[in-house]
Amino acid sequence: MNGSELELALKDLVATESVNASAVVTKDGIMVGFLNKYAQEEVSPLSAVVAMMARTAEKCTRMLEKGDMEEIITKAGGGVILTKKYEGFIFLVAADKGFDFDSIKPKMERVKDAIRGMV
Repeated sequence: MNGSELELALKDLVATESVNASAVVTKDGIMVGFLNKYAQEEVSPLSAVVAMMARTAEKCTRMLEKGDMEEIITKAGGGVILTKKYEGFIFLVAADKGFDFDSIKPKMERVKDAIRGMV
């Protein structure tokens, strides 16, 4: 798989009702793929913030002796953001409040397969 497989997987994921956006970012803060349902332009500072957030969570879990960070769940008034570490990348999915991320596991796996194919 290559970048086009990732693009197709992100499009399929964001086409899901209640999913608003998805991104794949390197641990160094470089945007690999981004799709936002409402605004098609890329949000340039997002990749740096996502990388910083993941590094901070990783450091906290180690300092508090809780092992390696697996995912970050950010809840806000307007929705939920799930941020996961995978194969040296950070995978983010934003959805409406109350969304059940288990319902899109197969689509998330397709994005993970595309990431695995890029490594």
